[in-house]
This record gives sequence, structure tokens and C-alpha cells, in this order.
Amino acid sequence: MDVIPPTERQRNIELQVIASYDRDIKMANKRSAKSSRNYKRKTVDKPKPDGRLIRSLMNQAKMKPKDLWSKANITSDQLQKTFRGVGTDFDKIESLAEVLKVEVKYLIKENK
Repeated sequence: MDVIPPTERQRNIELQVIASYDRDIKMANKRSAKSSRNYKRKTVDKPKPDGRLIRSLMNQAKMKPKDLWSKANITSDQLQKTFRGVGTDFDKIESLAEVLKVEVKYLIKENK
């Protein structure tokens, strides 16, 4: 099988495409590295609830999420944040603990 070598113009086009591809990859890597380096949690000072434990306690008590947030006097958005383990105010976690009849220290995740 004979292979015809590329002409000078074809070779230049290939090199331009390869260079632009490499440049795009470098820029994408720079952007992702820069964004992950400068990431700062917004809720550093707030305790993080253990969402899985809250969900399992709620299921054991045969409660629906609506029952839980209405009895704890918090909004549904705040309850969703606690299920996801996002840092929230201590009084919200305290009200959930009151409704679920457990101590507050069990509902807060340990910082690892």
C-alpha cells in the first residue's frame, strides 16, 4: 500500500488544527484548575446537618416531609437543604431535633 505524503499546504493546515486543539485543552484545564482553587464554602460558620440520619428518622416516625417542616416551623426549602447536608442555622436543626425527639448533637455532622 502506497501512502502519498501530504503537500506543504495540507501539512500546515494539520499543524494549525493540532495547535488550536492543544490551546483549547490548555485553556479548559486552566479554567477548571482556577475555579476549583478559588472555591470557598459559603456556610463555613454554620453547622452541617446529617441529612441521611434526619431522613431515616423521619421515615421511622412515618412522617412526610410536609409534616416535618410544618411541625418544626421551618420552610420546605430549609428542610431540603438539611436533607442535602448544607450548613444551616443552629436553631433550625434544634427545632428538627425537638420534633424527632433526639439530641441536637446527633443531627450535626462531624467536621472531617
